[in-house]
Amino acid sequence: MLAQNRNLLVAVVAIAILAIAGLTFFNSGPSGSGGPSGSGTVLVYGSVDAEDMQTTIDAFHEAYPDIKIDYVRGSPSEVYTRISTEIDAGAKTADVVMLSFPGSLSLVDNGFAQSYKAPNAANWPDELKDPDGYWQGVLILGQVITYNTNLVSEDELPKTLNDLTDPKWNGKITMHDYTRGTTSTRIWATIAEEGNVDVRDFLTRLEANVQPVRQRSTGAQNDEVSRGEYHIGIVAQLHDVIKSQMDGAPVAILQLEDFPLMWGPTAAVLLEASENPDAAKVWINFLVSEDAQILIGNVDVRFAALPSVEDKTKHTLGAATPEGMDLLRYPSAAARANHDDWHAIFKEIAGV
Repeated sequence: MLAQNRNLLVAVVAIAILAIAGLTFFNSGPSGSGGPSGSGTVLVYGSVDAEDMQTTIDAFHEAYPDIKIDYVRGSPSEVYTRISTEIDAGAKTADVVMLSFPGSLSLVDNGFAQSYKAPNAANWPDELKDPDGYWQGVLILGQVITYNTNLVSEDELPKTLNDLTDPKWNGKITMHDYTRGTTSTRIWATIAEEGNVDVRDFLTRLEANVQPVRQRSTGAQNDEVSRGEYHIGIVAQLHDVIKSQMDGAPVAILQLEDFPLMWGPTAAVLLEASENPDAAKVWINFLVSEDAQILIGNVDVRFAALPSVEDKTKHTLGAATPEGMDLLRYPSAAARANHDDWHAIFKEIAGV
């Protein structure tokens, strides 16, 4: 009876939320997947904007009133540093972390994660979950190069990465910092390993000829291009670009012959140091349920990770990808294995 009531409550809440957006909801019942139960507070650190998570958190609270999600937002580097510091000090830290690649992978590679395979993720694509259960994709991020349509004419558009190294772009390019071991480091390492571009040569000439302004935030970089402070941005989050376009900003995706749309999941990781692992597992189970994936895919501009809900969400990675543009998942196995080597090379190129 309790399970039936819980399923009914989830359905009612989700229908109400999605009805506002004029969407049809199909309930699969997050609690119907079995798994652990729990109570108390689950401390979640994540890089997803808090407002984008709130609808999903509210639905979870309705379905599981005995569990409270305390969500703390930070950049991937901020979150990783905080976790590392707290663990070293023996202090309380997060139960679950939701970070984009490579932050989530760094938690795994450095021994902070514990294995947990959500029962309802059994049929998820292999590329969206760790085979040993150390991370589970919950939404998708795409990364692109952008330009300001008021500042760059169609005739001026670069066609290749090499075109971006032309001195005429000096002072006109803002770039997500590829020297800090974060998203851009893995993206360029993946292109170096999997693409047909001499990335070392490209970045060397870009630094020498263009002197790009390296930014720590992809969001700040997108805003700068949208406002016309820079002509071109390398690289921006696809969902931020779409939001800016919806607000009327003169920003567009720059399609180059040798730079695909890069994509990777934001993944949920259960920490070894979790003080409430049972309740944390309930949260992860919920995130990978069809109900939660539909919610995620219908909040503002976010791409759900579960392919089977694409026809029930407002935005999908496939629909947002410009026609004719290839997609490449990062980091590739080789880029991940050789991350430290590429990181050192990139820092040397930038002189930091």
